[in-house]
Parts: sequence; structure tokens; C-alpha cells
Amino acid sequence: MIANARNGRVRGDYVCPACAAELEKNQSAYHCVTCGKVYPVLFGIPDFRLNSDSYLSIDDERAKAKYLYEYGRSNSFNELICEYYRVTDDVPDDIAKSFISYVERGPARGETILSGLFRRRGGEIIDIGCASGGFLIAAAQRGLKVVGVDIALRWLVICAKRLEENGLDVELVCADIVAPPFPKASFSTAIAADLLEHLPAPLTGARAIADTLTENASLYVSGANRYTLAPYPLAGLWGVGFLPKPLRTRYVTARRGIDTLRNARLLSPLGAAKIVTDAGFKVDALGPLDIPMSDLESFKGYQRIVARTYSHLRTAPIARQLMLATGPAFELYGCKLSKNAKYKKQSDNGE
Repeated sequence: MIANARNGRVRGDYVCPACAAELEKNQSAYHCVTCGKVYPVLFGIPDFRLNSDSYLSIDDERAKAKYLYEYGRSNSFNELICEYYRVTDDVPDDIAKSFISYVERGPARGETILSGLFRRRGGEIIDIGCASGGFLIAAAQRGLKVVGVDIALRWLVICAKRLEENGLDVELVCADIVAPPFPKASFSTAIAADLLEHLPAPLTGARAIADTLTENASLYVSGANRYTLAPYPLAGLWGVGFLPKPLRTRYVTARRGIDTLRNARLLSPLGAAKIVTDAGFKVDALGPLDIPMSDLESFKGYQRIVARTYSHLRTAPIARQLMLATGPAFELYGCKLSKNAKYKKQSDNGE
């Protein structure tokens, strides 16, 4: 019997993402006793995907993950990140350099998230789209129980290397959050940093996140603001969020040689808040993204002045609203509504 968050979820116990039946495990795979599906364990990570991500087929993605795993056996995490972007030909060099810096500062952002996150004692955190594991490191170093989930096995291989170098043992699971291998109400907190804009259907994904959580569970969401007056982070270009998709595609392709936003769903802060609300959450706080001090110190010259000004203005009441509307990124703290609260909300809306 698989325990839920109230009773303490047992590490390594999963359900079939296709039919929700219990699974049997041997050394190399999980087997569904009901529908017969088999989910392999690759590089120590169970792979529960029913479909691939938007960039690579499952076979191609597993091949890339294998290459990175072998490379990482004799190289450091930092070298592995650089190698990842060297062999990833659809990320322009200047964006890759920015992404590498962003990855390296991940634990500091994780600490900032934790400092602003109201958490009840006990329960387990699920970090959805955990990528290179910055938040996982911050949480695990505090002694918190956390599981990292990502649809990209290649990123989980990178994450595992980072955790190994930090001497941390964290459960990693390759899965699509829309078809998760966890029983309902397994977690007391969900982290969805830089996630919604990468989901094919953000509302469907948000509802699936809600299903994995207990009532009154905490939620953290962050993302890039499509209406930023700064260069849009995922493209490094000004004004892309204001363009209709066909024109945006032509513009980004002309400037970058490839449409780096081809699989992105550009969101505004209010758009993300509506998705979260429609998925059954209450938004407790919505504002411009908090930047860790280490991130501020990483900027050079005028960029450091701009970043420090941003960090100061984001806490001033009037300026905060302006920064939310036009800043490069936002964050949201919320909680899952209880069944009674959902019913009251529907009644108040005349439903």
C-alpha cells in the first residue's frame, strides 16, 4: 500500500502513470500488474514517461542522456553543463552562456524560494521541472524531504551529477507531470519554477500538479514575463512577447537562426495567476521575481546597477506593481484550496 503525504510517502513506491495501478520492481524496471506497461530504470533514475518532451523523441533523448552520463563519469558538473550546451545545437552561443550562468546560481535561487515559502511541518516537497537541481540542493541541505521530477532524462542525469558532488541523496523521477507516477495527494508542497511556459497545456499541467497535493498544500510558481520591457529571457531579444506568434516566429528565426521559442507558451504574471486559480489554488502573493544577492553580484557594470535598482524597487508598493507588469520575471506563492473552499468559491460565482 502506497502512503500519501499525510501518512508519509515511501520513497520508491509509484503507481502506473497510464492506469494508476501499483507497480512491481526488479533491478532494471517497474512493471504494471494491470496494464502490462514496463518503465525502465536508466542511470539509476526510473523513467515513467508515456510521451517525450517537445524537443527530442524518447529514443533520441535517452541516447543523449547516456552520452551525458558517460561524460559525467570522468568530468565535473560544471564541465558537464558546458558539454551539454556544446552538443545542443538549437541554443545560440550567447544564450547558452547566459543559461550556464543561470544553472550555476540555482542553489542560491532555491534558498530564496525557501525563505519566502510558508511550509507546514512534515510532508514532502515535489520540485516539478527540477532540471539541474538547484532547488533540490537548497532543500536537501536544510534536511527537507524532496523529490525532483523532470520530463527530460538528460537534465536528470546532469542533476544527479550535481547532487553527487554535493554529497546529497535525493529521489529523482523522470515523468510528465500530466501523467505522474504518484498517488493523488502525495505531497505537501509543489515547486514549479520556470515550468508553466514549457508545458504544452499549462492549465492541464497546473491541474495535474493540484492532484499530487494535499488540501491546503503550498505552491510556488515562477516564470518569464512575456510583456517585459527588457530582453525576453528565453530568446535574449526585445519585445517578442508583444508580437503575434507568426510574426514572433519569423522575427526570432531571423535573429537567432532558429525559433528558440517554438515550444514556449509565453505568459504574463496575471495570465499565470489565472491558470493557477483555475486549477484550484488560491494566490497568496504575486510579484516581481526576488533576485538572490549572489545573482546581483554576478552582474557587471551597468547591468549590476540595473539589477540592484530592480531589487530595491520590487519591494516599494507602487514601483512593485510597475515591476510586476514590465519586469523580466515574476513569482507566485499560493495554496491548494480545500474541497469546502472550492465549493464556496463556486457558490459565490453562482456555479
